[in-house]
Amino acid sequence: MFPTAAGSEDISQVTSLSENTNSSSSDERGAAATTQTTKQASKEITANMLLKEMVFCIALALTTYAALHNSPSKVSKHPQAVRFFSDDSEVSDWYSGQLTEALEAINKADLSLVMYYAPWDAECQYVRGEIEKAAQVLSDRVHFSAINCWDPGSECRVLHNKIPSWPIIMAYTVTFKGVIYKGPRDAQSIINFMELLMRPLKRISSTDDLVNLLSVCDAVAVGFTPLLASSHDYAVWYNVALRLGEAGGRGACAGVVTSRALAAQLGAGEPPAASLLLWNRTVEYTGAWNETALFDWIAEHFAPPVARVSPPWRKGFNFLPYADGNPLLMLFTPLNALYEQIPNYSLLREVAMEYYNCKDDTNQWVSELLNLQRVQRLRYQQRDIRKFCQEHTPYKIPPKPPKVQKKAIISRNNKYPWHNTTQNSHKTSVFNFLLKRGLAISKMMDNSESSDGYVNMWGLFDKCSASVFPAEKNFYEDYKCEVYEELSDPDEEIVNKKLPGTSMLPTEDDNLSAENLIEENIKHYCRVMDFAYKISPPIMPSSEPSGNVTSIEGLGCEQNFTLYMVALDSVRNHHFAESLGIDIRNKEDMTAVVILDSKHESQYVLSESYNEKSLKDFISNFVSQKLKRTLRSSVPDAIHTHYYGSGGQGGGAGDGVEVIDLTTRTFRRIVRTPGQLTIVLLCNGGCPARWSGAAAAAARLLTACGLTARAARLDAPRHDLPWPYTVDTLPAVIVFPPHTGAEPESRALPPGSRVREGSIVALALNTLRTPHNARVRVALCQRTKASAGKKACLRNVREHITSVIGRNLKYWRRAQTYKLRDAISKRLEVLHQVHFHLSLLHISDLYDNNHRLDKLLNSLTSLAKHWDIDVSLLNTKSIKKKTVLS
Repeated sequence: MFPTAAGSEDISQVTSLSENTNSSSSDERGAAATTQTTKQASKEITANMLLKEMVFCIALALTTYAALHNSPSKVSKHPQAVRFFSDDSEVSDWYSGQLTEALEAINKADLSLVMYYAPWDAECQYVRGEIEKAAQVLSDRVHFSAINCWDPGSECRVLHNKIPSWPIIMAYTVTFKGVIYKGPRDAQSIINFMELLMRPLKRISSTDDLVNLLSVCDAVAVGFTPLLASSHDYAVWYNVALRLGEAGGRGACAGVVTSRALAAQLGAGEPPAASLLLWNRTVEYTGAWNETALFDWIAEHFAPPVARVSPPWRKGFNFLPYADGNPLLMLFTPLNALYEQIPNYSLLREVAMEYYNCKDDTNQWVSELLNLQRVQRLRYQQRDIRKFCQEHTPYKIPPKPPKVQKKAIISRNNKYPWHNTTQNSHKTSVFNFLLKRGLAISKMMDNSESSDGYVNMWGLFDKCSASVFPAEKNFYEDYKCEVYEELSDPDEEIVNKKLPGTSMLPTEDDNLSAENLIEENIKHYCRVMDFAYKISPPIMPSSEPSGNVTSIEGLGCEQNFTLYMVALDSVRNHHFAESLGIDIRNKEDMTAVVILDSKHESQYVLSESYNEKSLKDFISNFVSQKLKRTLRSSVPDAIHTHYYGSGGQGGGAGDGVEVIDLTTRTFRRIVRTPGQLTIVLLCNGGCPARWSGAAAAAARLLTACGLTARAARLDAPRHDLPWPYTVDTLPAVIVFPPHTGAEPESRALPPGSRVREGSIVALALNTLRTPHNARVRVALCQRTKASAGKKACLRNVREHITSVIGRNLKYWRRAQTYKLRDAISKRLEVLHQVHFHLSLLHISDLYDNNHRLDKLLNSLTSLAKHWDIDVSLLNTKSIKKKTVLS
């Protein structure tokens, strides 16, 4: 296009202006003005852009905020709560978390057990079945409730929103005091816990009651709290007994003396007072009378002869007091808490008391208490509780009034022939008082023809035993033990006493009458025993063999170490026994005894049946160091230990080479196989794949070089080895040379060394005798591909033979007899021939059927015939010579 006129004029004007150069100052002013105008325009543009960006950002933020708040919720609602327990369950299920309603129902019951649960928790789902079992047994005496404390929005969740773990099991007593349950979460332990809370205190009305408690319990905590108007002191002691029940009892019983006369007779101080009666001493309480101080005092001084350990499934917490380097005796046996006594545990307690019974001021008391416990145990072993419950019929009152003795109180308190009612005691400690009683059980046992007859005398009136029905002792004796009273004191004058008239309801119509209460107690007792039988029948020690029983009295006081004794439930803690190599499930009555000696890294397992004689012999032989160390090995039937070991089967390691899995039983047979070189890997669990591959490759290479070699591995923590083959650090590599009839002299790879094929082959060569060593070295030289490697290999073989010649020359100089000198001379002669053939051998001769190589191999065969020389006498003489010169 052509430019228009206007455009032409503009162009001409611009041209004329640009060509005007008459004044320089005017040009400079024009340039400055132009620059200033440009900067101002740039600032305005920048400000506009910033303003637009700010507006955009604000708009974006507002849009995002509106979008987030106006969008529908992405969180789904929680599912509606449903019943956790079945409709026909004995447990009241408050599955909607109605805490107020649940507590109102709990407050109406004398004793309640409450489970706070989360329905999704696996532990809660397991405990649900155990709570159901316990409720079926105790539903007539205990109110069972379960509260869903996880349901969002529920009352329980709002008030308790920081529960660390599920479930939480709480018991509420008649005083509405909450006692948390911390024991094992199974039905039998829960039932035992509730039984302890039903009767937390044993009333002590006579010295007989106190002695009986001592014969059954590991310790007795006695509170002297007369019942006053306020009864505050009794309430404090009652709460202490509840806390003992919260701790599971653990063998400590709580008793109470409310009679001031009996408290004064037992030597108690000004009430309230407390004493802790142990098996060998008594501790008097001197602190403030409050719940926390009393409980801490009992826990601090409670020291039973045998500790009943219940691991809380945490890292070795309960075994910490016994892991101080002293030996530990462990009894694995079923500890069914529902039985009144556990004879296997009682037997160990008797043996422990005898072992620790030092010859001091308490020796006589411990001996008498030991005899009493033995009598109680033997009596209990003769009981047939199940038969009694099956044959029991409700008792009916006879039509005529019962016979009552004139001196009824004295007679009932003197059933035991060693009780002396005429002797009074001054104010002294309970322990000294009981010691002065002079229990004469040992004399009776010495005078009796047999212990069985003596025990039968004690078991004549077993139904009258206070240990079965302690609460109803007086009534039960009055109506069913009259013959026993007559036999115990035939000189007593018997009279008939008429019962006074009464306005009470007839017995058949009064549910709270003494007779009906006794029958209800018997039914409840039999129901609990029937449940106990379903779990496990009573376990008794085996019959005693003929022969004298070893006495270990005071043996623990004669040693410079302490033998701790503990008992564990073999049903709940079977994995502990299996980790020690004991197949507890296949043991008789699931009972085993093991002594762990950590100082000497040894363990000893009782191989005989469990009874008093075998147990005492076991302890005596351990103290005398006559026991043979027991080597642990894998238990094939221990499927609950999550152990992936082997029972001697082989596992492939690639390339057709088998790596054998060893056990303690197969170890010696494998390593002592004639003509076999064995490479053993000792690992902490499973061996690494690269270790197994290196061992298999080394075995394959040595086999190709003319040796018979194989690789094996062993899980060292689960399989003990004899002392010569026990290593300090794991993992480790041990090589056993071909067996020649004697115990093989193994070689171990230094700790920290890299486990490779070459290092294992070098270690194997060091275990071989010189003829075999040189033959394998030459075969290795043949398999080397590079010429430089073959030259280095032959040079190493020559150096090795040279060093052997020098060592044998020293032997020849030290030899004192002509026969030994001649044998070493023949060996040196053959060694020189080997060295000569080696010097003539070239790398080009390293192939089969080469005449130079054949001559070398023949000379090595001749060397093997002259190699067996006994140089032990030579080494002994050289040592003696050095000693004389020094």
